Amino acid sequence: MSERPVITGVGVAGPEPDAAHPLPGVVRARLARTERVTQLVLAAAGAALADAGLADTTGPPRPRCGVVLGTAFGCFLTNAAYQRGLVERGPAGASPRLFAATVSNAAAGELAIAYRLGGPSVTLSAGAASGLLALGHAADLLAAGRADALVAGGADAVGEDLAAWAADGGFGGGAVPAEAAAVVVLEDAQAARARGARVLATVEGYAAGFEPALGAARADGVVATVAAALAEAGVRAADLAAVAAWGRPRLAALVRAALDEALGDARATLGADGAGDLLAAAAPLGLLSALRAVPPGAAVLALDVCPSGQLAAVVARRGKEDA
Repeated sequence: MSERPVITGVGVAGPEPDAAHPLPGVVRARLARTERVTQLVLAAAGAALADAGLADTTGPPRPRCGVVLGTAFGCFLTNAAYQRGLVERGPAGASPRLFAATVSNAAAGELAIAYRLGGPSVTLSAGAASGLLALGHAADLLAAGRADALVAGGADAVGEDLAAWAADGGFGGGAVPAEAAAVVVLEDAQAARARGARVLATVEGYAAGFEPALGAARADGVVATVAAALAEAGVRAADLAAVAAWGRPRLAALVRAALDEALGDARATLGADGAGDLLAAAAPLGLLSALRAVPPGAAVLALDVCPSGQLAAVVARRGKEDA
């Protein structure tokens, strides 16, 4: 079995993304003219790349470095603004600047351009589980030899247009959506070791699934996804030091029951708090928080259960370096 991929940098951005990390001038200029979710991604990824020692903005493209981004709503706010311009002003309101960012992979593309990431550039959307899904897909790409380093994680931006859409669609009643980006630099272990990078954590196992009956009394898909992630990691449920699980308020009891079945004895769980529902950033941020809360060498599980039925679970082990 090849070595597990390692986390060598972390970055988080919130409502004031330009305060997340001192960014190079070329990136600050890009930040000022991009749409909201891209601003969050640039800020968080800039911090993660700097943390990993890979924040190059001036050299040639790096074909072995890339990005895997997960997002629940992607460019939703930009699409709403673009549509509003058309409705209010007709063809003259079709902003070419906004149009360029009306695709969900715009943020990943801007990040790749800013930091010379010439490798895989992937955007995944699986509801709120997208962030963990991105981490798992990045681990798979590294295992397949497609890259040496990948920025991976989740990001979502919120605003009045998204809130109105959610209310019209009957998606209210849960935690208040909040915006954030939480990403890591995930590297091939051998490549990281060759350049002397510090190892903050190791991604040991990953699984994704779909639960078509989240409204039922049981959630067999959740149990199976957790079991698959643990099996891939070779970690027993009893050896987990912490669990970070998200199921949103209306699914909390179901997720708790599934965890009890999958893990046996109840154990400490870290979950969403007063910050609101951070959507695709929630579980990656929870994974990082869990890793910080346990001693070196300890294993943790992060789980996200989206109301859409999308599931993702990641097992990671804290390294010897400070996270």
